[in-house]
Amino acid sequence: MARFGKYTFVIYLLSALAALELIALAAVLAGPAVPAAAAAETAAAPEQMPAWLEPAPQREELPEEKEPPPGERTAAEILEEQRIIAHGMGAIAGRATLNCLEGFQAQYENGVRVFEVDLRLTADQQVVLRHDWQAGVSETSVPTLEQFLDKPLLGRFTPLSFQDLLRLMEQYPDVCVVTDTKFTDAEIVKLQFEAMVRDGAELGLSYLFDRMIIQVYDQLMFRVVDSVRHFDYYIYTLYTDGFARTEADFREKADFCAENGVMGITMWDYWWQEDYASIAREKGLKVFAHTVNDPEQALALLAEGVSAVYTDELTPGDLAEEPETGAENQASAEEGEEDHGADGKDTIQREDL
Repeated sequence: MARFGKYTFVIYLLSALAALELIALAAVLAGPAVPAAAAAETAAAPEQMPAWLEPAPQREELPEEKEPPPGERTAAEILEEQRIIAHGMGAIAGRATLNCLEGFQAQYENGVRVFEVDLRLTADQQVVLRHDWQAGVSETSVPTLEQFLDKPLLGRFTPLSFQDLLRLMEQYPDVCVVTDTKFTDAEIVKLQFEAMVRDGAELGLSYLFDRMIIQVYDQLMFRVVDSVRHFDYYIYTLYTDGFARTEADFREKADFCAENGVMGITMWDYWWQEDYASIAREKGLKVFAHTVNDPEQALALLAEGVSAVYTDELTPGDLAEEPETGAENQASAEEGEEDHGADGKDTIQREDL
């Protein structure tokens, strides 16, 4: 150590400073003394969570899902027996595609059991029955659900929401519905069908989707819809996707349907060719034509292999080959009263749905 003698003082000073720093660091780590009671209170107090990490508010509990009534038939079973599909819920007072309660009631009384409905989104992203918005309505002036339901169609007919439609289907268990959602844009399709599925869950009526046939307008739309919810029954409608009107193109469309569980193809009445019938039978598909309002044309299409026609105004009686006898008419009337009550369903208002 002798040779370090002249540095001894400096070494001792540095050692003392290091010791002081260690003591200070220990004091900081130990922290001030906290009374036991205060320490317990601090431990019990929950740590405040940043607002952006707070969980989203829980939605109201959904009602228990209702069970279908005994013997409830599916859309496919109902459609199998029908040759008429009421376009836009059927004409009323000479006006087509109003999709109103009164149109449904009138067509139902005339024996129609399959109803095509046009569906659109309101400004608040609710689904309503509407073919197109009236003149002057732009993307920035689409009504909300409340505004739409508050204004009678043509000043006298009852507009319907998708939830109204579900309640109507619950009250009429012998009808099925074909949807026409208009758009193929993936984002809009997703919004529409999510809203429809949500409506079913909120009413506890999701089982009614088994009585719906979903129209899709191209193959991408089918995949988008099926990703939101798998529906048992689809129809591939060709007027948006395009159709070359050849047997080869029809077979290509039919192959897609057969491979993906799509029950049928819909096309304009003037696109139909009788040669398509054998391809449809081979693939186990039905073909539907729209929009046909002449009974002779409808009967000719049906004779050539079309399964059913969309129509504004035709009823099953218009396609009857022989008129019913008076006794049969009386029996049908009595059966209708037994099934639905002597007062009928035509007195239903939206508030009854």
